[in-house]
Amino acid sequence: MEISLIRECLAEPARLAEVRFPVFREIAYLANHERTAALARDLVIRLLAVKHTLPKDYGALLDALVREVGLFPYADRTLHRSLEDQILIEAHRVHGVGEERFFHSLQLSVFQELAAGRNVVLSAPTSVGKSLVVDAVLATGQHRRAVIVVPTIALIDETRRRITASLGRTHDVITHPGQARREDGRPTVYVLTQERALGRDDLDDADFLVIDEFYKLDMRDGDDDERSIDLNVCFHRLAEKGAQFYLIGPSIASVAGLATGYRHVFIPSDFSTVSLDITYFGLKQDSSDRAAKLVELCRELTSPTLVYCQSPRSARDAARNIYLGCELPVCEATADAVRWLERHYPPEWEVIRALARGVGVHHGNVPRAIQQYMVRAFEEGSIRYLVCTSTIIEGVNTVAENVIVFDRRRNTRTIDDFTFRNIAGRAGRMNRYFIGKVFVIEEAVAEGDHTVDLPIGAQDGATPLSLLLALPTGSLTPGSRDRLAEVFRGSRLAEATIRANRYVPVGAQNALADAVSDLFDRDPRLLQWRGVPDSAQFRAVCDLIYDHVDQGTVLRRHGIHAGDQLQAVLTSLMAAGDFGAFIARRVQERWRGTSVSEAVEGALSFLRKYVGFTFGRQLMAVSRIQADVLARRKRGAPGDYALLAARADSLFLPAGVFALDEYGIPAEIASKLMAAWGEVADVDEGLRMLAALDLERLDLQPFEREVIRHVRKSLPSRAYEA
Repeated sequence: MEISLIRECLAEPARLAEVRFPVFREIAYLANHERTAALARDLVIRLLAVKHTLPKDYGALLDALVREVGLFPYADRTLHRSLEDQILIEAHRVHGVGEERFFHSLQLSVFQELAAGRNVVLSAPTSVGKSLVVDAVLATGQHRRAVIVVPTIALIDETRRRITASLGRTHDVITHPGQARREDGRPTVYVLTQERALGRDDLDDADFLVIDEFYKLDMRDGDDDERSIDLNVCFHRLAEKGAQFYLIGPSIASVAGLATGYRHVFIPSDFSTVSLDITYFGLKQDSSDRAAKLVELCRELTSPTLVYCQSPRSARDAARNIYLGCELPVCEATADAVRWLERHYPPEWEVIRALARGVGVHHGNVPRAIQQYMVRAFEEGSIRYLVCTSTIIEGVNTVAENVIVFDRRRNTRTIDDFTFRNIAGRAGRMNRYFIGKVFVIEEAVAEGDHTVDLPIGAQDGATPLSLLLALPTGSLTPGSRDRLAEVFRGSRLAEATIRANRYVPVGAQNALADAVSDLFDRDPRLLQWRGVPDSAQFRAVCDLIYDHVDQGTVLRRHGIHAGDQLQAVLTSLMAAGDFGAFIARRVQERWRGTSVSEAVEGALSFLRKYVGFTFGRQLMAVSRIQADVLARRKRGAPGDYALLAARADSLFLPAGVFALDEYGIPAEIASKLMAAWGEVADVDEGLRMLAALDLERLDLQPFEREVIRHVRKSLPSRAYEA
């Protein structure tokens, strides 16, 4: 039988009933040949999707095919087996991870390589279950200090929940910069972004390193070179000290630039546990029919559906088109969440309006705790549609049967085949949706192989200086050492200052040093402050940041075009008392023609991307350079801006309260809990507060109680320690 005919029969149980035996015979033939094993696996998965339509006497035959193609998690546990078959299945059992789990053949192969102490680079589809291998390796107890580096804070929380559920009784899990390692004999698992990993000083004895989405080591795309550089530095520091590594990513054809000292096994595989059906509609980017096709699909699809959009604006428009075009009724399952959101954000915000009609919105401008709620509501079936941007691509798992690729772009750039496969891989779920359905509104993207190049192993004249500045001398090529020597010779700043400020171009550092020197001559008091500056001091440092560190490259995106504007916005944030008041003011002061939704998300973007991530770095660059300049001038003690930078990192909330946002507790709820608990010194104190408070004695809204109870289910053991 032709493969296309087999697929047609598997899609129509009535036709399959007429040709069952020839179909099984052909699949068995394909499964017995290595060259066609992947095709056979795909067909077996499609058979599993219609298993309920097969006569009982086909059960053993289907189970034999399942085992032949390596899909042991799908093996039928109710069948009587020979001793040989029982031993084979038992060999795939995962030990030490709680509930009964079984590896498929690829997982077992990877696990065995890692258990033998070898470094592994795995490239496999999204649905392959790469993280189960991590949990199984940790469960062996071979490693005392494991570091798992993930690309986003959202993925920190998902990974923490998973590991806490499977290994929480035997391992301590650390996710936040403010958490100290416990020396109680238990193995420690750090789950961190690359920035957080580089900020810790207790990882020198790490013996197992996992990098999820390791393709981000490659900097050729230029999307976020600063984070890619940090990831490269993080990998090099830990691997160089001897940590065994496991690099995980999808659809990678090859890896170049791994230094010869890093012996590794590269395992590229197309092994998948779900099948995909992809439909292309070929509509043009500017076609007015795109929105109509989206609505048409959402009307037809009855199971969980992800809608991928290129940007927050596109996501807002798509969500509105869905709930209006599909005439969705008010959703009772999300009513409590909607009422809570309307108390803290303008009700006109499109995210709230969409959620009220059962459409979730998930993108980088939505607060993290609200993102987590959106995913949970989607997982639990409270909402059927989840409209998202690339925030979903980067590892957050969902239960979607369907994925609609509404835009063929990421921001303004056309996605490549690699990114498309990553998006499409979110369709389907093992043991729930055997066949994922992908609908592409526009044309197909060009096919191609993706090679990951690690810049540390292939240094040349184009290697970013910010990367070279972070590497020890022994890891530099002669050419790189010469480049750095020339940089240091051409600057009046100390080498240590330039290295510490590697995020700032060296030319900008030198110009900033000159500006600091001039300012010191005019009024030293404007620089020599510690803790919290007065208004004039704050204005001076904001001017230095805007003119010499940021140079408008980031701040202009947030509507800030001068240092005094930056000072005014930050001062209003510190005086606001809560985020709602700050957002309301930004909405009120929005430019003519700017919608309420745009103003809300602009304010949220400023809070998260600039204040909470960038401002502290920029402020500390000024702090280091003024300290360097003033130390050379020997005219009084330099300033120290670290306290203000730390406060900005937590958006001027107590750090322990703000950190709970990562666990799924919005800052507004955390502040209410603190009012009942008292001072929260750090994140561990915040977790203890969360675990200990009697919710029945607190004045909480239904949504607030639901959120707290959900988060409590996955708190780490340290939350219950005195």
